[in-house]
Amino acid sequence: MGLAQLVIQICRISGRHFRGQMESVGLHRGQGFVLLHLLHNDGIPQRDLAQAMNIRPASISCMLQRMEKEGWVRRERDRHDQRLVRVFATEKGLALRTRVRRMFREMEAEINALYSDSERRVFEQLMARLYAHFSEGDPTPHPLLGLFEDREEDTT
Repeated sequence: MGLAQLVIQICRISGRHFRGQMESVGLHRGQGFVLLHLLHNDGIPQRDLAQAMNIRPASISCMLQRMEKEGWVRRERDRHDQRLVRVFATEKGLALRTRVRRMFREMEAEINALYSDSERRVFEQLMARLYAHFSEGDPTPHPLLGLFEDREEDTT
């Protein structure tokens, strides 16, 4: 199996594994990322959320409609700029994000357990280079990557 095929297969299999975990708490593809992003960016404009998640505005709109229907988020027009729609986690969404965050951390721990510290550093460097290549040379880490880091103000 070639490297490209291996990367594609790993993404497919790991994505299926993680989707199963998200579905166990009632979330669909990508919705866990929305809740985690709102953990540190509650009230973010909808278009900025789409950009942060690297998905089309129409896709985030459909996702948020479903999340509103389930009571995970609410959207409001900005009081100062009616063109902006801001996204907020509801109480129900805030309660769920602790479980979602734990799932992300468990998956991270599962992957980390496969490698030594030095292997993990090399792997992270290689994956960062791959990310920069496929993100059109942008070496800036994706905004969602920092959502799993421990922060003092976050005790969830």
